[in-house]
Amino acid sequence: MKATYFFCCLMSVCLANAALCQSVYHFKYNFHQPEDSIGYDAFFVRYDDGSGLLRVRYLLPATGEIVLVEADVEESYPGDTLAAGNSNGPLVLRTINPRFIIGNNSIRFNPPFFQFAYNAASGFHEPAGVTAVEKTVAMSPSTSFTAELLTNGGLNKTLVSAFFSEDEDFYTNLFRPGTKGLTATEKNTRLYLLIVADTLDKEIGAACKLDIARTLQTFKGLTDTLGIKFLAKTIAGTDYSKKNVELAISNFLKPAPSDIVIFYYSGHGFRKQEENRRFPYIKLKTNHTSKQDVYANSINIEDVFASIVKKPSRLNLVLSDCCNSDIEITNSTGSKPGKTKGSGVKWNEDNYRSLFLNKTRMSVLATAADNGQRACSKNDFGSFFSFFLTTSMENYCSNLKSKVNWDLVLQDTKTQTIYKAKHTYCDKPYIPENICNQYPYYKIVYGSGNE
Repeated sequence: MKATYFFCCLMSVCLANAALCQSVYHFKYNFHQPEDSIGYDAFFVRYDDGSGLLRVRYLLPATGEIVLVEADVEESYPGDTLAAGNSNGPLVLRTINPRFIIGNNSIRFNPPFFQFAYNAASGFHEPAGVTAVEKTVAMSPSTSFTAELLTNGGLNKTLVSAFFSEDEDFYTNLFRPGTKGLTATEKNTRLYLLIVADTLDKEIGAACKLDIARTLQTFKGLTDTLGIKFLAKTIAGTDYSKKNVELAISNFLKPAPSDIVIFYYSGHGFRKQEENRRFPYIKLKTNHTSKQDVYANSINIEDVFASIVKKPSRLNLVLSDCCNSDIEITNSTGSKPGKTKGSGVKWNEDNYRSLFLNKTRMSVLATAADNGQRACSKNDFGSFFSFFLTTSMENYCSNLKSKVNWDLVLQDTKTQTIYKAKHTYCDKPYIPENICNQYPYYKIVYGSGNE
């Protein structure tokens, strides 16, 4: 079944004409310590999945030589805030894997830890300071720190060129000119969205309702941005049944060769011990009387995929956010992720063309958890794997990326899901043995359906 704990649903409100889930900051800081009194200038990109990129520029005190360091970013919560289900506590964005762009490894670099505090009025985590030690939550009184959220006006060539050369991908992606827009033929493309969600389930029904709303909002926003047609159907509530799902696949999904089909499931899932199948069964009856009743009212998501791939559509996405474990699995609870205010980075037409209007026929089957694992959600937020798929897709549609494809989107989704699961407890007590394991699994099929 599906565990209830945290993270949002597939396709969130992030996806719109601008990439609202990407926060870009300009930081300036100085620790004013005898061993480190350097003035640092930092360009900081933070994605809603907790990943990010940092570039720090400074001058060596002895020589005046310019040093430019790049590092990756990952988030952490001091203490046991995740275990306690407290998503409004302090958030630390720690820098890892530093590498020198200008300068060399013989130069000492102290990776900073940026502190973000929750603002109840705005609902966002906002920059609050910087420390040289991760476990130190409060910034030292001697440290100076300023932070500016960069919007499209602030993301100008003068500032960005201080951290990126004009031939680097980040710079060229951000400032490359737009293309002409869709052709008249492309504008006739239809996106079919079939959502199936177990909204009446007592454990996860509220999360499933959020999944529906945000999935509809996201793909409606996508089709509005692309300028293509949008056809949506939702099976939930009292309509939720195996029969109605099978009818919708047959009768609602009638794509032409240029169209897009998306099937999204949010609910309980399970594996059959007696079968050796990697993908889960989706349970299509809310209240069941026996194990045999569950089996009779379920479909393996791989069989759904096979039915859809037989249709002539050019792009098929079949997505299931559910458990892939024993049918009797218990549920667990955790916290929401920290959220920072978006910078409104523009979408890039070449990128969303590569993902959604690529001429190569492609079908993607992705599920939240591998064989024997749980997937997770929270009733006031939504579903774990879906959140990371959303933010990854949004990241790759923005001007900050180039040469995008679905494999990159799904690999990032998998990486962030695994990382978050390993920093979350699925059961009490909060001991290492109860840390979650959730490894999304997917396959991509090109052409008519032969792998």
